[in-house]
Parts: sequence; C-alpha cells; structure tokens
Amino acid sequence: MAFCSAIPTIPVSAGVPRVIHGRAVPYLLGDPSLPAEREYLLRERLTATALSTLTADVSEPIVFTAE
Repeated sequence: MAFCSAIPTIPVSAGVPRVIHGRAVPYLLGDPSLPAEREYLLRERLTATALSTLTADVSEPIVFTAE
C-alpha cells in the first residue's frame, strides 16, 4: 500500500508503510501555476515515484519524494 499526501506526517503517524510527498493540499499531484508542459512533467514524475514505491521493501513508514 502507498499513500500520497501533502502532509506526510499524518499517514506516517497512522502507520502507512509508503508515503509519497505530494505537492500541496489543493493540488496534490500538480501545480496549476506552472506552464502546461512543466506541470505534465511534474505529474509524470510524482506518478512514477508513487508506482515505484510499490516495489520497495519497507519495514517501517518511509516518505518518498519525487526529486
């Protein structure tokens, strides 16, 4: 299981094993202030990070970032 959150301390405190740090509360996987092409790349990077966390072996909650 993985969870995307703009406030990762909440799912971590709930024991979620894989947390992806989202962009912001109203735009979790995007940023409307960016030009369309850059926002698309941001969304693609966040989605790829989320999918890759599903194959990571974890023994305690970990926060992943899309850097």
